[in-house]
Amino acid sequence: MRRIAAAGAVCLVSVIVAGSARQAQQPPLPKFRADIKLVVVDVSVLDGNRVPVRGLTAADFTILEDGRPQPVSTFSAIDVPDVEAPTATWMKEVAPDVQRNDDQADRRLMVVVLDDATPMPAADVLQVRTMARRVIDRLGPGDLAAVVYVLNKKKGQEFTSNRARLLAALDHFNGGVAGPFAGWDGFSATVLTMYRSTIGTLQGVTDSLIDLPGRRKALVFVSVGLPLDVEAVAPAEMGEGTSYAGDAARDLIKEVFDLFRAAQRANVNIYSLDPGGLRVGPSGENVGKLNREFLQAVSENTGGLAIINTNDPEPGIVQIFRENRSYYLLGYEAPNLQSVGKYRRIDIRVNRPGMTVRARRGYFEPRPAAPPKPGAKPVEPPSPIFTAMASVVPKTDVALRATAAPFAVPGQDKVALAVVLELELSVPETAARVADNLDVQINAYDAAGKLGGSDGAKVRFALKPGMDGSVKYEVLSRLDLKPGTYQLRLAASSSLQAKTGTVHYDVDVPDFSKGGLSLSGAVLSATAASASGPKDKLASILPVVPTTRREFWSDEEVTSFVRAYQGGKEPLAPVVVTARILDGRGAEVFKASESIDPSRFSANRAADYQLKLPLAVLVEGPYLLTIEAAFGRTPDGPGRDASNRTVSRDLRFVVR
Repeated sequence: MRRIAAAGAVCLVSVIVAGSARQAQQPPLPKFRADIKLVVVDVSVLDGNRVPVRGLTAADFTILEDGRPQPVSTFSAIDVPDVEAPTATWMKEVAPDVQRNDDQADRRLMVVVLDDATPMPAADVLQVRTMARRVIDRLGPGDLAAVVYVLNKKKGQEFTSNRARLLAALDHFNGGVAGPFAGWDGFSATVLTMYRSTIGTLQGVTDSLIDLPGRRKALVFVSVGLPLDVEAVAPAEMGEGTSYAGDAARDLIKEVFDLFRAAQRANVNIYSLDPGGLRVGPSGENVGKLNREFLQAVSENTGGLAIINTNDPEPGIVQIFRENRSYYLLGYEAPNLQSVGKYRRIDIRVNRPGMTVRARRGYFEPRPAAPPKPGAKPVEPPSPIFTAMASVVPKTDVALRATAAPFAVPGQDKVALAVVLELELSVPETAARVADNLDVQINAYDAAGKLGGSDGAKVRFALKPGMDGSVKYEVLSRLDLKPGTYQLRLAASSSLQAKTGTVHYDVDVPDFSKGGLSLSGAVLSATAASASGPKDKLASILPVVPTTRREFWSDEEVTSFVRAYQGGKEPLAPVVVTARILDGRGAEVFKASESIDPSRFSANRAADYQLKLPLAVLVEGPYLLTIEAAFGRTPDGPGRDASNRTVSRDLRFVVR
């Protein structure tokens, strides 16, 4: 399809980029606090069959704060569509290489907690992975999910829509297998620390979500449950002969009730999944009764659903997504704000009989900051940009898009990560020429949360009277990182509009020095891309200027680029590179192969490969570009790698 010619707003904007070499601040730990100016509550309404009730209006709801009615000032009904089956396998399995924060509206948030602390039967370990995989498989393309381990925290995955990364995180689960000294279906004080770790993790995840109103928040708890008998250890006077196990169980029950209250305040529904299915002993006895009662209590007291006593969990998993598909957002202005840390109770009712309403139960007014001690050195508060970067989910006030690709650096043990961050800024109405200065910061954190590298820039937009719409600019950045897995936190803060946006990007940085054949990251370069800079930021590692754009018109010129490496010290061999393009139905619509002779490899054992995308012959729709490389044949026979192992890179794009 031909695009309609139009003058881009960016042509009317003077953009100045100044690279920042300042040392990045370590962002503070996330602090979660409800918005006390406008209280926003996400509300689920279910009928007697636990089916979401649609079609309600603001007039159907009553909001009470501390028993007093409050007028509804904002209202919206959210209905997340069912996930449609992809028309091609690659559309589900290959994640986009560009992450954005301007598609966050109405996304559901789901946290899958894998209980690797509580002892469980060995046979249940694989079932935990299977059940969690079923949950991940039902996520929609717009949903954000995280995987959290109770003990093995480093093996988890922070919020992402990348299904492959979520599934990879599940594969690390090995469980807390019951042994001869600690069974799984009877309370044992010897594993008290494990029990507390499980409850503490649920509490921690719940607390981290309390400041995220306006979103569906579900916690899926995959566990055999704790063997706690609530009735037997109910609070009572401690007398002679009271066992240590009884004392420990009472303390745990108190922690469980604290968890219930926290989940109710945060409006987090906990859905419990028992991997053991229908548990019946050899003589027909009810095995693990206390464990299942615990799972049921956790779900019932937090508004969720317990999937227990069944060998077919699929209907229950379907119900989890059905309940979190349709909901309402209600907002009201908070009264009587005294900033004294008082808890404000919220009660939301619907004027229809037989309905169940689920919403958070309240919020705390913020406490005033403690006065500094006499003579204490003033502590400078973190800037808005670093506060935003600490959030568990992206902040959307400034629209951002990001992509990153790793490239080897000759003679160094670090890898250069080429990063492109597109800023899209809405242009405010102005009667005079004004400037908007954006502070840009990019931080890379390893699996342990340690800062591995950072870069920053200053971007200046000169806004003229009469401009409308938005302006775009792509900031080029480079981070030199040691091989490993990182999460990028990218942020931009507008001084004129007092707005901040963040986007998160997970990236693997390979070790290109190892023997064998490998490929750099793949990038796209377009002649009609947005203005970008600094121009020399990536010139030493890339012969093209990469872009975050992935939607193109058929008359554009777009080029893909990768670099092949032959690690080790063995003689260089020919490499065959094959490019394939699949359409939205999985059909191959383009294929091209090229042999790269050893003479084309540089002294650093690297060779470039570029391909101009055949956009002119592609019809409108989504596509997948796959670039594969393998050792070719030499005049004397097969190449270096007799198995001819293939390495590849994927890029998704759309033709308009």
